[in-house]
Amino acid sequence: MDLASHELQAFRMVAQTLSFSQAAERIHITQPALSQRIQSLEKNLGLTLFVRDPKGVKLTEAGLRLLRYCQIKDHLESELLNDLVKAPDGRLGGRLRIAAYSTVLHSVVMPALAPLLRENPAVQFEFNMYEMDDLIGVLERAESDFVVMDRTIERSNIQNLALGEEKYVLIQSRDFPVREVYLDHDPNDQTSEQFFKTQGEKRPELVRSYVDDIEGILRGVALGLGQGVVPRHLVDEHRPLRIAKGHRLMHVPVVLHYFRQSYYSNLQKATIEALKLNSSKFLR
Repeated sequence: MDLASHELQAFRMVAQTLSFSQAAERIHITQPALSQRIQSLEKNLGLTLFVRDPKGVKLTEAGLRLLRYCQIKDHLESELLNDLVKAPDGRLGGRLRIAAYSTVLHSVVMPALAPLLRENPAVQFEFNMYEMDDLIGVLERAESDFVVMDRTIERSNIQNLALGEEKYVLIQSRDFPVREVYLDHDPNDQTSEQFFKTQGEKRPELVRSYVDDIEGILRGVALGLGQGVVPRHLVDEHRPLRIAKGHRLMHVPVVLHYFRQSYYSNLQKATIEALKLNSSKFLR
């Protein structure tokens, strides 16, 4: 039994979008044609790959295993083509996809991998920023090969690697009076409340305002719009910010996650090693 490439393409696109209509649009075929490809694949395998429920489309356990196979197949093919055609000099090539949350993507992950990417210009890379609660889904849907989170996800099929830790501090403006307003990403962001819990302080409900992302918090505090709880490694001398005294650091882990599998490409192995060796330099 062979796995037809056009059926695998349809399967993977549905697995990533969790939508038959979006998947059909992305690969430029009609939705009935896409559904036919999925049905043919399921019939040949004798397995159900997707289930529908009121919330949408979900992968079955068999579907998740097939998605992992597709990832490994892509990496094998990419590595072979690189070795044969693009980089016969032995340099790495292929596609590197990594996702992380806002406080570490640009300030830790990218500089940690920059030497590797400069040395291997044939590597095509994708760095994407997501909200924390979305990252595990990004990994499961094969939208990224690696994700970096502020917690460890313990699952038998996921490998995790501690890269270091962020040390959170309370910051205030150097130029404007301190306001008893605390800036967070959005109403679901509990960073400010968690910080004061670690201090053992009993405070009334915090007055909060929202600025979407970490850059908004840093800019908002610098402009005197409120105070913010941020990783210390983001507080640099070029911004009019100061660290409020009298508070303990809040330690938050930085953890790399990727799927356990029988084969990792040379690019994947080099990525893991570079993050392991370099990330802590940018978390100080």
